[in-house]
Amino acid sequence: MSEGHPTPEKLRRAIVRDCHDEGLAYAQIAHLLGIGEATVSRVLRLYRETGDVVPRPKGGGNFSPIRGKVTIVIKRLVTQKPDATVRELMAALTARTGIVTSRPSMQRALHRLGFSHKKSPSPPASATRLITSGAGASSPRS
Repeated sequence: MSEGHPTPEKLRRAIVRDCHDEGLAYAQIAHLLGIGEATVSRVLRLYRETGDVVPRPKGGGNFSPIRGKVTIVIKRLVTQKPDATVRELMAALTARTGIVTSRPSMQRALHRLGFSHKKSPSPPASATRLITSGAGASSPRS
C-alpha cells in the first residue's frame, strides 16, 4: 500500500473476513494480503468501533475567523492606519469586532488580502563622522 491513501474497501473487507471467518492472526492476515500489521489492526479497530469498514471522513482543520465581513474591517483598518503594526491591527480588530486572533493568523489574513510586510525606510546617514580612538593617528595599513 502507498502512504497517504486509504486502504481499498475490497481489501478492508478481506481483512475482516480473514479475521472473523477464517480465524487468522493479524500477522497471518498481513502476510497473506501483503500489507502491514498496523493496517490490519486499524481496519479491525474501525470495524469493532463502527461495525463497518468504510473509512471515517477526513478531518477539516481550523477555519480562520478572519473572513467575510471581517476582511472588510481589516482593509479599512489598514487604510486608516497604514503604519500600524500587526499587534496594533489585532487590538483594533478586537475592539471593533470582538474577534481575538493570534499574530500569525492576522499576518496570514493580511497576506491573503494582498498586504505585504513593509519595513520603514532607514533614516539617512548622519553627516557627522564617527571618531575612533587614537584620533589623528594613521592606521597600521597605511
